[in-house]
Amino acid sequence: MIKNTTWILDMFIRHLLFVFLFSTSFAVSAQTVQGNDSTYMSDPIEPVNRLVWDFNYYVLDGYIYKPVTETYVDWVPKAGRVAINNMVLNLDEPSTIVNNLLQLEFGHATDALFRFTFNSTFGLLGLFDVAKYGGVERRRESFSNVLGRWSVPHGPYLMVPFIGPRSTRILVGSVVDSLYLPYSYFELWQTGVVMGLNGLDVREGLLGQEILLEQSLDPYTFVKEAYMQFEAFKFNANGQSTDDFILLKQQESQKKTDENLSDFLDEID
Repeated sequence: MIKNTTWILDMFIRHLLFVFLFSTSFAVSAQTVQGNDSTYMSDPIEPVNRLVWDFNYYVLDGYIYKPVTETYVDWVPKAGRVAINNMVLNLDEPSTIVNNLLQLEFGHATDALFRFTFNSTFGLLGLFDVAKYGGVERRRESFSNVLGRWSVPHGPYLMVPFIGPRSTRILVGSVVDSLYLPYSYFELWQTGVVMGLNGLDVREGLLGQEILLEQSLDPYTFVKEAYMQFEAFKFNANGQSTDDFILLKQQESQKKTDENLSDFLDEID
């Protein structure tokens, strides 16, 4: 009896740790949101969120995330990084299958099943996205999207330690997604490796974008508004990528800088 109780407690603790690690995935890869397009998020705990933002950006990112990512980019060739990211994203296909079924999107669920089966075999465990060349593009669906499909609002905005910006709905959705295969069978260290590799890819995509924060008067507000806009962007992306969104933000930032400079010159004339 004691042995069984200990085993259950151990599995419970492992699962809680797994859920925490899984939720640290800063997954900004392309998603197709089927739910409503309401992206309003209140910020009732802004003072706390600001403290967490300072810790995440100035400490974790400044001393760990950014230096490690830069080293990763310097030492691993582009083709290798793409293959690694393909393998990580391939592990999300089973959750995409289930989440599509929950939205009654049977065609997309079939596509995700095809992608997972084909890439896991002919693509060497997902290292190569061979399904894409067969005309079946990646279309990730999270449980947060399922909630959005049934008109569940985003809820309060949260700046989560080690993770970054999240809506309450997206955070809950990440936890539910962690219950799907194959993650539910992973050991803690395996989960950590997968999440770490995913984080490297995401952070790589943001290298060089720090200037957007440096040019903003309030980095916290800038990130919060950008995050909300990105969530809205996913509803109307029409096939556009995250890079398109970043370019759009750069153009908006440059336009605002030009307008401020013009106003300043007008004042001193």
